Amino acid sequence: MQLRSPTQHLVLPLSRTVDAELASDIEKHSVYVSEDLLSLSVVQNEPRVLVGYKDGADIERLQEKLSRYLDAMLARVRRVEPAVHYQRGRRSKAIEHDVFPKLLERGWAFQHGRGMVSLSGPALTLSRVIDETFARRYRRSYAAQDRAYPAMIQAELLARCGYFEMHPNAVSFVSHLRNDFDEIESFRAVNEGASRLNVTHGGAFAPIQHCLNPAACFPCYEAFENHRIGAEGQVLTWPARVFRYESSNLVGLDRLWEFNVRELVFLGTDAFVQAGRRKAIALIQEILDDWDLSGRIETATDPFFATVYASKAFWQEAMDVKYEIRLDIAPKSNGTARTVAAGSINLHGAFFGERFNIRDANGEAAYSGCVGWGLERWVLAIFSQHGFDVQKWPERLQERVLAERDDS
Repeated sequence: MQLRSPTQHLVLPLSRTVDAELASDIEKHSVYVSEDLLSLSVVQNEPRVLVGYKDGADIERLQEKLSRYLDAMLARVRRVEPAVHYQRGRRSKAIEHDVFPKLLERGWAFQHGRGMVSLSGPALTLSRVIDETFARRYRRSYAAQDRAYPAMIQAELLARCGYFEMHPNAVSFVSHLRNDFDEIESFRAVNEGASRLNVTHGGAFAPIQHCLNPAACFPCYEAFENHRIGAEGQVLTWPARVFRYESSNLVGLDRLWEFNVRELVFLGTDAFVQAGRRKAIALIQEILDDWDLSGRIETATDPFFATVYASKAFWQEAMDVKYEIRLDIAPKSNGTARTVAAGSINLHGAFFGERFNIRDANGEAAYSGCVGWGLERWVLAIFSQHGFDVQKWPERLQERVLAERDDS
């Protein structure tokens, strides 16, 4: 993984050789080790890593952090092979390369900053079609009720959901200037006529009480706190804005800091939630067929922070609680096949039922599950697999996009 051109290099040993999946995770999560780290790559089939770092970095301190980081990641020794629950090929093998740069050239996407992208034209139309397709099928298949929730979330709620424990590196915190006349005036004065943000001092900001929501489903559990779910269960759906900071891993439409999700949540008994997951798998198979997309549904894990990665990832795989829908996109420059995780199907057990005192019809802690589809990644995959000429797209997808465009 190349972050930017390193100026200095070193080689560090690993206690063992790692497989390709773990090597990929080690490289991806290394961006959180140190601001002095420019790149880290695992040498294929060898127990060592190549490190690029900034000129002038404290090498001893960097090596010490890297050692602790690598030890934490390598603690995952009981890896469970991911199971593929469904796989589909495509009639055509053609693939479009450099989709995001081509979207920028056409004016169908605009880069506002790291991890922040807006869509327009056919790309925006496609995003709307994807969202509405899932929404309509959720209403039809699950009788899902529509909801809307804020983009901000209370920090206390994230703590109750365990997010600070498992994914602290991904959180985007929200604050504001303190309610103090002199502090506000000092801040205003140093920014008068400025073309960039100037901060007087850290103490000028109020204590953090809110964050940008990093997981679409969280607000609904708070809304159902101390509620009892009827025997028929509860199913909700809504469009959400989600925010996950991923440092220099943020690139194109592959990985965004702010992105759009179509969310689905089931609440009720364990049997009800399990049935909801089975129905979601069948639904995604229908959509892949309708839109002639190649991809697969497989067991997966969340991107836990390094110090909890080994235990949490193993538990998720062993309990078979997280599935990802991975769609094919253009291969890497060396020809290696590449996919993007365009959505996930997750079982939570009674975790949120217990945390928020949500009860099922039997008076027990309610079980829950959620399905989230990242709209920008679906856009990326569809342009990758079908190109930019909408007239040549699969008929069912083409007619929806053209109809949406004519209506707008």
